Amino acid sequence: MRAALPDLASSELTVLHVNHMLRGTAADADEAFVASRCADLVIPCVTKCVDVPALARERGGGFEAVAREVRYKFAEELLGERCAANGVSPEQGVICTAHTLDDRIETFLMRTLVGTGPGGFGSIPRSRGNIRRPLLDAMREELRAWLRARHPGVPDSELWREDATNDDGSNFRSQVRTRLVPVFRELRPGFEPVLARTMDLVSEEDAMLSAEAESVVYRNLSWDGTIAHFPASVLAAMSRPLARRTLRIALLVVNPDARLEATQIDRVLDGLGQEGFTTEVAGGIRVRIRGEELLAFDAYTRY
Repeated sequence: MRAALPDLASSELTVLHVNHMLRGTAADADEAFVASRCADLVIPCVTKCVDVPALARERGGGFEAVAREVRYKFAEELLGERCAANGVSPEQGVICTAHTLDDRIETFLMRTLVGTGPGGFGSIPRSRGNIRRPLLDAMREELRAWLRARHPGVPDSELWREDATNDDGSNFRSQVRTRLVPVFRELRPGFEPVLARTMDLVSEEDAMLSAEAESVVYRNLSWDGTIAHFPASVLAAMSRPLARRTLRIALLVVNPDARLEATQIDRVLDGLGQEGFTTEVAGGIRVRIRGEELLAFDAYTRY
């Protein structure tokens, strides 16, 4: 399902560029290029610089994950500022990213290799909250061809910037892009739209199951701000796939940022019916079975 966009002709547009300080002068040149093009188009441009390598070392995470986190953080902040300045609620604004079908396929293959839950095989969604990805059905080369047609005779270097790390094999995504995707194209030319339809089917079915699980949580979960109470019998009566989703949603009430793994969820489900069963999962969440209830709370809470 394609994500709806507001009427761009009557909307205030602002471009956000985040310099991750990963590629020295090349990254600075990217920033200058974006600012210059926005000036030509008379579109406001906000630039941010963040030392992603230093932040990744501090947090102990990978460069790509940290860079993605700060990009969306800045985007949410900027959206809030722009909406406030125009007297509208943030729900009326959107964040548009330029992800393409190439990006979606690469993400699908990366998740296939490292493992993911069913929802992960939907890859990059067309929309999530106030985020929209209007170019997700376009191939990267289609966008390049469109730019060349709009600006005949203009060198590619003046139409867009290329991040060299995308093709140098220095990270997981570039390895998938340069080594794995070409094999798929050789074996099955034009496979991209076929895989896109498959990812759409996975996303739709995942959304349906998630909605059902959310409904169960809404009807059964009790949360007092410290402890989440959930009837263990409700989970025990469910099919394992639906129970996994329901339990995951319930636990995220305690810590929305917890990166829960399927093995942790299954460990809790296997403990249902065992009086006094206690375990700890990601995000510092402790789970305990007491009588007919499953309790979840911060592991550092005295209980």
